[in-house]
Amino acid sequence: MIIATGTLNIDENAKLAQQASDDAKSAANSAADEAGKIKTSLDGKITVSSQEPFDDGKTHDEGDIWYVQDSNHITSEMYTYDGSDWVKTKMSQTALSVGQLSALSADLGTIEAGYLNSVEVDSSIIKAAKIDATSTITGASIEEDGNNGRITLDTNGFCAISNGKYLQFVSGNSNGYTQIRGGLDVDSINVGASVIEGQTFEAYGGNNTHIGSENAWTYLAEGIKCGPGGYISSVSGTDIYFHNEAGATIDLHAGDVISHGTNLLDEINGIKKKLKM
Repeated sequence: MIIATGTLNIDENAKLAQQASDDAKSAANSAADEAGKIKTSLDGKITVSSQEPFDDGKTHDEGDIWYVQDSNHITSEMYTYDGSDWVKTKMSQTALSVGQLSALSADLGTIEAGYLNSVEVDSSIIKAAKIDATSTITGASIEEDGNNGRITLDTNGFCAISNGKYLQFVSGNSNGYTQIRGGLDVDSINVGASVIEGQTFEAYGGNNTHIGSENAWTYLAEGIKCGPGGYISSVSGTDIYFHNEAGATIDLHAGDVISHGTNLLDEINGIKKKLKM
């Protein structure tokens, strides 16, 4: 024996069940319709060909897409139909977002990147606030052009230009030698086994000009050498001749002339006195 303690509304529950069934059928039909629309759109709206758009005998509507692909299914171009013509379509930089892009070549206007890793960069002009390189920078010509002048390094050597004046270092006639074109103003020059060649050694401001070392011989014209202590000697050990450019002998003026410890002037005066006696 069953005793009902509440009220059961059978009609209301039946309505709820029917409503749920109708909603499920509606959703299924809607999904099927959308799938059919997508299939129809793909079949009639997108064309894939190995050629640029041509008259394929089909009817196209505005918004249709035409892809140009090669035999490897690589897309090279995309066109969109505007109702009368096929227009080549480009992707904007804001719409293109990829994790990694691999391309053989690209025609780019401006590249903004935090880090550019490249094996080789071929450019007519490279501008940078600072070039930090641990490898070798090579090129036919390397130039720095700024407010302080221009520095050029090329096949003609190293050249620095400032205020219309230049200093250029070029290779000499043999290895180890460098020719300097222009004036060179330095505090001091330390030369080891090298040779300083020139026509004139001149000190500015009335200062003395020092050639050689106080503790070593100084060679003049490879035939005469000056030694420490005021010595002048012939390199070959032969006589020293004083003459003019024509080859004629010239007078030698001196205070006291000492020969082997003897004052020659005193010796001559002594001889004169003896002759007068």
